[in-house]
Amino acid sequence: MSEHIHGFVAVRPARRYVFWLYAIGGLLLASGLGWLVAHYFLVTAGEFGEAHHVSEHWWLRIHGAAAMGFLVIFGALLPAHVLRAWHSGNNRRTGVLMLIVIALSGITAYGLYYAGSDALRTWLSTIHWITGFAATTGLVVHVWIGKHLRNHHRVHHRHVKKRF
Repeated sequence: MSEHIHGFVAVRPARRYVFWLYAIGGLLLASGLGWLVAHYFLVTAGEFGEAHHVSEHWWLRIHGAAAMGFLVIFGALLPAHVLRAWHSGNNRRTGVLMLIVIALSGITAYGLYYAGSDALRTWLSTIHWITGFAATTGLVVHVWIGKHLRNHHRVHHRHVKKRF
């Protein structure tokens, strides 16, 4: 949905996109946090050393399924929001940062799935969960700046209109 405000184009995604983005993003965050807690805080002593918690596998399954859903909603947002917002020139910095974080999350997820080296997997895992937190924080900042810009232009346009 676009809103023209005197030279400013607010490019808000449709509500259905926002709903699914937040729902799937929340599931990604919750499943990622669930895995982190299970992996780092619920480790037990096993017969052959440290044993992983039984829930780790399920957290990863949920996380992977949510990631597939995220790819669908992100793919839908590319033409509906990202490209239109890029052409309007608004909120590009945080938008580009979001694209970088999402790409890095995808690359590290791919590496985690296919990497054979335990040392590489450790690094990829750390980078992956850091980018997950960065994506969450980045989305909040991106939305806040977008709303702030839209409201600023709306108020400024009202004042300009009243003067003439």
